[in-house]
Amino acid sequence: MMVWVYDKRPANNSAFVYFGMVPVDPNSIEAKILVPYARGVLNVLGVNNGPSHAEVILTPTGPCLVEMNVRAHGGDGNWRSLARGLTGGYSQVEVTVDSYLDKKQFSVIPNLPPSPFKASGQEIILVSFSRGKVIATPGYDVIRCLSSFVYMETGIKVGSWVERTVDLLTGIGSVILMHSDKQMLDRDIARIRQVENNNELFEYERSGAMFTAASQRHLSEIIVQEGDDF
Repeated sequence: MMVWVYDKRPANNSAFVYFGMVPVDPNSIEAKILVPYARGVLNVLGVNNGPSHAEVILTPTGPCLVEMNVRAHGGDGNWRSLARGLTGGYSQVEVTVDSYLDKKQFSVIPNLPPSPFKASGQEIILVSFSRGKVIATPGYDVIRCLSSFVYMETGIKVGSWVERTVDLLTGIGSVILMHSDKQMLDRDIARIRQVENNNELFEYERSGAMFTAASQRHLSEIIVQEGDDF
């Protein structure tokens, strides 16, 4: 069982914008609380076989269940390469297939991922601080050239209309980063956030393009007010 934490922050006048998904060390205090809790929920529901996806809020008084689904983790499976790198070769998808088709291989899969992980990585969800019709995507080239770049998924291309990101549906896309050197990973994450902050992901048609002045500040300081367009 693997634990991830959603990176949610205020942006664009929205309180909870997805900025990414970060793997949690199985030996952390949080994982030691959440893993038994999630397994307990599955036992109560009578789910004994197959993949599952749970979302839990860890409150001051303990875990609070948001959902428990008998399915694999979502995101179009774009996290699989990251999971394989973190674990040393397997993800929820491969393990599920092995449980049906390769009992011997399934039997050697540990109950938890290794601690520490075999690599450093995370999913970045791209955030837009501007809106308009896209005529070029220079930020994509910057991202693909990063040392830790693994994969990018996005539906935004030349001709698309981009809105400011206020929820998961208005996110620009997903980027998987992974590297053996955590410092290199951190530098690449900071570079992506800089590109977002400076509205350098896209070039827009001049007429109708609008930018958020607050996006020029550090992400942790973002407070967007109505009328910030220029």
